Amino acid sequence: MYLIYLFLTIALILVNFAGLNAWVSRYLPAQASARVLGLCVIILMLFAFEHLHGLGKLTWLWPLTTGLATWSLYCRKDRRFWIGELVFAVGFIYGIAWRFGYPNIDGGSEHLTDLYFISNFVNGETLPAKDRWLAGDLFTCYYAFQHYAAALLVRLFNVEVGLAMNLAWALLIALLLSLGWEISGYFVKRFALRVLLLLALMLGGNGLSPLMPFMIKDTTTDIASKANDAITRAWATTRFAGMYEEQVNTPLGRAITRDFQKPDVAEHIELPLETIAYYSVLGDYHPPLSGFVIALWTLALSAFLGLRKVLDTPKKIEQPFSSRISADALAFFAMGLTPALVIVTNAWVFPLQCVLLASWLALRYWKADIHWSALIVGGGVGFALSYPFLSYFAPSSLDTPIHWVTKQEHSPLRLLLALHWPLLIWLSVGLMLARRSAWAGWLALTLLVIFCASELIYIDDPLSGKYQRFNTTLKWWSWLWPTALIGLGSVALGIGGRLIKTLMVLSLSALLVYTIDLGRYWRYIDKPQLGKMAGNGWLKQDNTLRELLIYLKNAPEGIVMESIEQGAYSTSSALALFANKPLLLGWPDHLGQWRGNPAYISNRATDIRAFYKGELTDPLNFLRKFPVQTIIWTATDQQRAPTVREKLQAQINQDYHWRAFDQNGAQAVGIWERRL
Repeated sequence: MYLIYLFLTIALILVNFAGLNAWVSRYLPAQASARVLGLCVIILMLFAFEHLHGLGKLTWLWPLTTGLATWSLYCRKDRRFWIGELVFAVGFIYGIAWRFGYPNIDGGSEHLTDLYFISNFVNGETLPAKDRWLAGDLFTCYYAFQHYAAALLVRLFNVEVGLAMNLAWALLIALLLSLGWEISGYFVKRFALRVLLLLALMLGGNGLSPLMPFMIKDTTTDIASKANDAITRAWATTRFAGMYEEQVNTPLGRAITRDFQKPDVAEHIELPLETIAYYSVLGDYHPPLSGFVIALWTLALSAFLGLRKVLDTPKKIEQPFSSRISADALAFFAMGLTPALVIVTNAWVFPLQCVLLASWLALRYWKADIHWSALIVGGGVGFALSYPFLSYFAPSSLDTPIHWVTKQEHSPLRLLLALHWPLLIWLSVGLMLARRSAWAGWLALTLLVIFCASELIYIDDPLSGKYQRFNTTLKWWSWLWPTALIGLGSVALGIGGRLIKTLMVLSLSALLVYTIDLGRYWRYIDKPQLGKMAGNGWLKQDNTLRELLIYLKNAPEGIVMESIEQGAYSTSSALALFANKPLLLGWPDHLGQWRGNPAYISNRATDIRAFYKGELTDPLNFLRKFPVQTIIWTATDQQRAPTVREKLQAQINQDYHWRAFDQNGAQAVGIWERRL
């Protein structure tokens, strides 16, 4: 029954997406770009309006939008449109396959963090919303436009928040694939070469991928060890520097890591480069994905404006905006939106997006006219709609100055070459093709400048030591990868000579070695929650926690307190988030870092830990201060402090009554609820 519901929900969402695209692509005959434009404009308008007045639940809206979408689709008869929708569907199927196999939203990586971001928006209250991880505060400390978009799935289609997160992840993958298909279509005519490009985008690793089997050799054969090796393989390529370089056990591995052994290097700095394939394994619904979408969207729009010769959409589809000037104006409007969208989505790559857009405008100004009015209107609308968010996000954001990379912080040369050799090939090819394609020369030169900048400067965030450059390389290098792969790869495979095409095919094929790592991961890593797309199957497999979660979900709104096992990356807060209840305190390390480490967060964490140890001096007054509605006591809490529950019962019984979900003498799992 659940699979039928899931299938119908997915069909409903895809029909709405396709219907919107069928309408917008009448005016902007570049299908993938039109889809992104329609989505971004609608979501950005809602995002801005809800800073004035929250709209609450929107489930009444989907019958209307579905009806309009169906009519819009009925009017589209052209084959090209449906091919584009098929490509989008293929991308979605790939994304949903990963989330279907590994749907858990748990304490691993940033899963619960992303769920928390989405949870802030699911009730549709006036923004900024009340912080679901920090009772008494407003959610003002993170660029969460992508998470707001996922929350709209909850509000429109009445799905669980975990299901919305997994579906939204797959939709982002579909957007990326469709944009890659569109960009490649401007250059590459052979179907097989376009498929190779998209396979490298979706399944490929980085420069270390073909080298890794010769750097870290498997030494075990039992199933458990193979599972561990599968995890290592999936992670090592992207997180090699700082995490896995000490595991090398071959001459090649030791040769590449020799730079790390310099006496003036105190510790190995972490220099991650995360690909879309790696995100498939990781499952994080994290802003870099939207940054990739906006980067590829920019390339697609620039290609539409500069590379097409005629609008090849059927005449009857073009009639509402039949002139090329009108379509160009809409594309320039979309270009103008991108800087504002990046700020509210993934502010780390805002400088990169500005450089990409500014350099393209310089090229366009030299080669052709610019529709300045449309561009300025797009920028004005984007920043005007973003302003309500920026009015509180900017003042509360951390001070992150730009610093020069010191000698000790530079990437080891051998690692840099091993990691980025495909990128360096693509940049070289783009520069070689500059005379034949100004677009290729522009993109190659722009990305080369950004790549060099990543080795010269970094954004100084609160992380330090081995993590000094972590976020800068994570965001910037990861952004460069799909942008160069699709943009320069398309040019090389489309207009390059035999040597260049051969070089490009070999480099793309080398990246696909990572597909073996993906296959090993899929084969050896268990899928105990297969198909449980709400993401909470790992909780519900415990019958007691299942009953507790159902009860909490239906309980009146009120602040929930859970124990804090550690500062971050734990299961703490999962019950409250899946039940859509606000939490007294989520992960204190994350909350402190985002807010500049104010004392009240660490003090609250200290008090909560003392409470669960039975060491808090006046627990009742502590609970009254917020006030806490529900206190969760799990089996982990019971095992950690076997005699504390009865002590707490005596201390807080005046205001709270105990509700057991599993009790065997003094051993119990349950909640304390505030007395009415």
